[in-house]
Order: sequence, then C-alpha cells, then structure tokens
Amino acid sequence: MLQLGSPFHLVKRFFVSVFAFRADTKTEFQLLELLNEEEKKLYLSQPRIDRIHSVRNAKCVLSDPSGPFQPSHVIAAALHDVGKAESNLGILGRVSATTLQKILPMDIIRSWCRKDGLRKRIHSYCIHSELGAELLAKAGSAPIVVSWALQHHNEEDNTEIPQDVLAVLKRADRS
Repeated sequence: MLQLGSPFHLVKRFFVSVFAFRADTKTEFQLLELLNEEEKKLYLSQPRIDRIHSVRNAKCVLSDPSGPFQPSHVIAAALHDVGKAESNLGILGRVSATTLQKILPMDIIRSWCRKDGLRKRIHSYCIHSELGAELLAKAGSAPIVVSWALQHHNEEDNTEIPQDVLAVLKRADRS
C-alpha cells in the first residue's frame, strides 16, 4: 500500500522546499564522492529543492549514531526521490499532485500516462518511486539503492533491506 507521509511531514517538506536555499556543501561533496558517474548525473539533474533533500538525507545517515553505514546506504537515502525530476513540477505542482494522489484512485492517475501536459506530469510525479528505481538500475546503482527508491512510500516494511538500515533510511527521509 502506498503511503505518502503524514500531513505534518508533507507540510514540513513544503516549508523546507520554500525556504531552504542551499545544501550543506561539505555533505554534498561527501555524497558526490560516493556516487558513480551515472548517479552523479541523476543527482545533478534534480531541481535544487530535491538536491537539498538528498543532501539532508545523506547527512542524516552519515551522522546517525548507530552507524557507520555502507556507502550504498548513504546513496539510497540521498537518491530515493530522483524520479521526481522526470515530472518537471514546481512546488505548487507537487502540492497539487500529492493532494490528487490522496483523493483520487491510483488507476485514474495511472491512466494519465497516455495524456499530454499537466496530467502526464502529475502522473510522472505520482509514480516517481517506480521511475527513480528504473533510472537508478540503469545507472548501475546497488540493489539496496534501487529497492529503497522503489519502496520508500510503502507501508509494509521492505524485507530486502535489513531492519536497522531501513529504520535509518526512514528517519532520514522524515528529517
């Protein structure tokens, strides 16, 4: 079952998106050193707000007291939302897409893949997990990176990811 996050988390993400202007440079350099060339292209193709979110997530994993974690765990935290870039939606478009995803059946939104314009972009945003997993697999990312991108909105726990790592990835995404 798809879970988009609590209303509190969504409101927090909105305000961070509006008011955060730059990523932590030190953490961003650490992240870039971990990425392969194709992953770097994906990271850099993201809008500023998503790169800031990526770096915040990476920093959360890097500084987690239960670490240290493998580089693939940091990359999973950082790149799990990379599929959002495909939609090319700004903040208000993303808010609209998230709202529609909460109120419309997913089969309606999935039918929009055959449309043009805004509906197709909303569809892309709503399936960003699937798009991101495909992009990361093509980029040669580690299986845990692809798995977290695909399943980070699922209510059920991902059995492919160790529970301790899963807990850290979830905390990072909610940071």
